[in-house]
Order: sequence, then structure tokens, then C-alpha cells
Amino acid sequence: MSDPVTVEVAETEKQRNRGLMERTDLAADAGMLFLFDREMHVGFYMFKTRIPLDIAFFDDDKKVVAMKTMVPCVSQDPRRCAIYNPGVAFSSALEVNAGFLKRHGIKKGDRYSMTSAAKCSAERGRGQAAARESRAGD
Repeated sequence: MSDPVTVEVAETEKQRNRGLMERTDLAADAGMLFLFDREMHVGFYMFKTRIPLDIAFFDDDKKVVAMKTMVPCVSQDPRRCAIYNPGVAFSSALEVNAGFLKRHGIKKGDRYSMTSAAKCSAERGRGQAAARESRAGD
């Protein structure tokens, strides 16, 4: 079984800080993959993010270690926005529309792998979900 997901890759600090801010919609099969060059112990917030999102956090082995559903922050003050902390170290994270992770049966322990510069796949209990990637704008 394969569920295609088109992802934008956020690998620079600027791209990660911008994330999905100011977007008013996200295609059902789209998301943003945040890549870090080391393990992180931080949370994500929804400042200026207009759409509810699910986030899956992955360890160095590309295994899901935590998942959260995040709601948009309506405050103009980023300090008043909730922080969604996974409570564990992670080295990458995937943001998708809220409800996506549950609908696709993604759970802790599932893995993803980069299969080429243009493809990413998430390995789940019974199959794989392929994802095409594009680079997020600088």
C-alpha cells in the first residue's frame, strides 16, 4: 500500500523558522519535512500558521518517536502561542494537515526513508507511503 505525499523540505534555519507560516491551505497529500543536522530538544509553535496541523517527530533512525496535533495561534505575540514539545529528542519532523496521521494509520515506531534526492517514503506496519519532495523557498 502506498500513499503519495508531496513534501517541501525545510533544511536551513531560515526555512525551518518560516515553516508553513501564512499558508491558508495545504493540499490533502502535502506537508513539510523539517531536517536538522543534529538531535533537537525543542518544540514547534503555530505563530502565524493559519491551518491546523499534525506533526510527527523522528529520531536519527527515522523512526516516529512522538506525534502531536497543533492548532493555529491567533495571537499576534509569539510568546502567547502554545509550544508543542515532543518530550523526546528528534532529528526531523513532518507537518501535515490535522487528521492525516490518524487517517493513514501512522503511529509511533513507524519509519521513513529517503530513497533518492527526489523521493521519500514512510515505512509503516503493512506498507509504504511514498512522498515526492521539493525544496522550500529560501
